[in-house]
Amino acid sequence: MKQTKNLVLCALFAALIAIGAHLRIPTPLVPLTFQTLFVVLAGLVLGKKFGAIAVCVYVAAGLIGLPVFTGSALNPTFGYIIGFIPGAWLAGFIPEKFKVGFLTYTLAAVAGIAVIYAVGIPYYYLMSKYYLQNEIGAKSLLIYFVLMPLPGDIFKSLLAGLITKRLKAIKN
Repeated sequence: MKQTKNLVLCALFAALIAIGAHLRIPTPLVPLTFQTLFVVLAGLVLGKKFGAIAVCVYVAAGLIGLPVFTGSALNPTFGYIIGFIPGAWLAGFIPEKFKVGFLTYTLAAVAGIAVIYAVGIPYYYLMSKYYLQNEIGAKSLLIYFVLMPLPGDIFKSLLAGLITKRLKAIKN
């Protein structure tokens, strides 16, 4: 019964991640999407194993051709999607090892998003340089792929911490 519940929750979070890619709030710098929020929530709520499985289901669905990605696997931003898997895993791992609460959940979400950046930015650089033949400099990478999305990702981390705290309180 518990295994069935976990699989259903994995499917639910995979669907939420797909929906989150298309939910955009325009901001002056970078549009705020909810995809990374649902990725870290998958890890926080489901734990490292099932959070990562939920993201793997989402990635697999996109790779077999379901329209869950906003781009394609040849898009330079696909590295972020690859980073979703270890990002969700880390977001689920941290609360398992430390005292849980709003701060732990928020910091776990920040760490998960940092992993997504750590995979996505080098992938973007390599795809731009070698596939698109359009090299981007380190300053541009820092500005456009770290500094500009950072306020939105901090907001999403705080939101993930709050949502997780509330969900865990309901569960217990």
